[in-house]
Amino acid sequence: MMPIFETTETSDPLGLWASAPQPESVHFGIGDEAPPPPPDVPVFRVNLPGNTRSADQVFENSETWFKQVNAALNHVPNRLESLVSQMQARQAAGNAVSFDVTSLQNEPGPESDLLRLLEDVSKNEPVSFSVGDEFGAVREPISQAWQNAKAQFDALLAQINREVLHFVWVETKINGQMIARSEVEWNGDATTLWVETASEEQKSLHHRTLNVAARSRNLKLRLFVTVASGAAKVTTLMAAGMPMLALPAVYQYVVSILRQVKQLQTVS
Repeated sequence: MMPIFETTETSDPLGLWASAPQPESVHFGIGDEAPPPPPDVPVFRVNLPGNTRSADQVFENSETWFKQVNAALNHVPNRLESLVSQMQARQAAGNAVSFDVTSLQNEPGPESDLLRLLEDVSKNEPVSFSVGDEFGAVREPISQAWQNAKAQFDALLAQINREVLHFVWVETKINGQMIARSEVEWNGDATTLWVETASEEQKSLHHRTLNVAARSRNLKLRLFVTVASGAAKVTTLMAAGMPMLALPAVYQYVVSILRQVKQLQTVS
C-alpha cells in the first residue's frame, strides 16, 4: 500500500513523511509533459483517497499529529531542566563526576541514552572535528552511538538548508492521479500546475497539502531551535563545556521522545 505522505528527503524526524524516490515527469493535459524537479529539490507528495470524507480524515490526522509534536516539544525544556538538576544534585552529594553507572541506570528511556552520549563527549580526547564548518576544531567522541547521532543531526541541518533557504515541490495525488504540482519558494510564494479536469474540491485539497508541507517545514525549524536551546541547558553536565558538542545528543533525545509519542498514537 502506498504511503499517504511521501518525501524525497532521506528521513523525516517528525515521523509524518515516508521516504520516496524522485518523481518522474507528469502530463497535466496542457501541452508537453511537465519535467521532473531537479534531483536536489525536495518533493513532498500527499496520496489521497477518492472519497471526500476519507481525504478529510487524512488531513485531520495530520493536524492531530502536528499538535502532538508541538506538545512534546513544549515539554522538552522542562524535562531537560529536571534532568540537569537531578544530575547536579547527585554530583553535589559526593559524585566526583557528572556521570556514573548508577545515575545512568536510574534515568530510563531517552534520558539514559542522552546521558550516555554526553558521557561519550566528556571522556574522549580532543581531535580536529566540526559539526558544521562554522564550529571549527572541537573534541570528537569516538563512540559509534555518538557518530550515528551526529549523522542524523547533520541530516536535519541539510534538510533545513534545502527546504527553508531554497524551495520545494509539493504534489497532490487522488486515487493515484496527479492533480497538482506546486513549486514553492523560500518566502512561501507558489507556482502551481493543475490537471485540466481539476475540480474546486480537488484544488482545495491541494491547498491543504501545501499547508501540511509548510507546517512540516516550520516544525523542523522549531525542532532545531528546541535542540539548540536544550544543548545549552545540558552543557553544564559536560567536562568539555561546549554546547555544539551536545547538539547531536540532544537531537537524538528529542527524536526519541517524538518516536515514543508516535508509538503511543499507533497503539491508540
